[in-house]
Amino acid sequence: MPLDYLDADVAYLLGLITARGTITVQGGLRTLSIEFPYKNLEAEGVTKKFDKHDSLIAGLAPIRARIAELAESDVDISSGSYAAVLSIRGTKNTVFWRDITMFFGNKTSYAEFDVPDQIFEAESTAQKEFMRGFADVAGTVRKSNAFQDGRHRVYLDVLNQNWTLPVRLCRLLQDELRVPVQTITYGHPNMRDPSKKEYKAGRRDAWAREHQIKIFCEAFIKVGFYIPYKQEILEELAQSNAGLPKPVECTLPKPKRRGKKRHPAESSSKLPPQIRGKHYDAYWEICRDLGCWRYQQLLKQNKKLS
Repeated sequence: MPLDYLDADVAYLLGLITARGTITVQGGLRTLSIEFPYKNLEAEGVTKKFDKHDSLIAGLAPIRARIAELAESDVDISSGSYAAVLSIRGTKNTVFWRDITMFFGNKTSYAEFDVPDQIFEAESTAQKEFMRGFADVAGTVRKSNAFQDGRHRVYLDVLNQNWTLPVRLCRLLQDELRVPVQTITYGHPNMRDPSKKEYKAGRRDAWAREHQIKIFCEAFIKVGFYIPYKQEILEELAQSNAGLPKPVECTLPKPKRRGKKRHPAESSSKLPPQIRGKHYDAYWEICRDLGCWRYQQLLKQNKKLS
């Protein structure tokens, strides 16, 4: 597909789908559903706080209009117990549906969606729109996300089953958009339960939670949100970070951290083959084994890193 088709509207929709989209075909009816989980909608600043449900429904109206024009179809908004859902339905295999299928390689769920390769080849405007779509769905901005030094952060959540997506999003942020990622907290036993406290308490899979990409608010301003109240809180928290040390990009390889103890779940079937049975002391080691693009570039320059 020619890249001139991948404009801002298409890129934004692809970001929404990658974050929490599901595609189903049943009895000739095609449905694209995008969930906006309420837990990802929490937004609280230093002085401001919003009613997330009412604020979300209001914020979804322009998003629905934008998608409806792109899909040339009606878009419904429904509100359930844990999420608001945007739904697009169609009975014909139009260009819109064929393109969505092409971008995601016939995959049907955000549990397996990846950043489409075409996004990395697109203009920076489209890349930013993709990230903003992802963040509108899966990003949280609140003062409780603060780092230990008090700096406020945005969290981007990725379903635990999808292990390749965090490193691809990190590449898009850092190497394409020049937005530094502070850290990635993987849903891995060495990262989530290094002391084995939950494991010993009988919660043996408690570590298998969502992966979280963490970015300081003043760095994420470059991407931002379309959901108004999220953007308002982001700007307030970014201003609160003013004067603190400037965020820096990840550099690999990093100094070796103090070793963590081995965890019984390191060979869990919930872990992908690339990292199953391995022990990790730092998040970037997981990135490396999951195909970190930046590490691969360094490896080409220095074979000793392998």
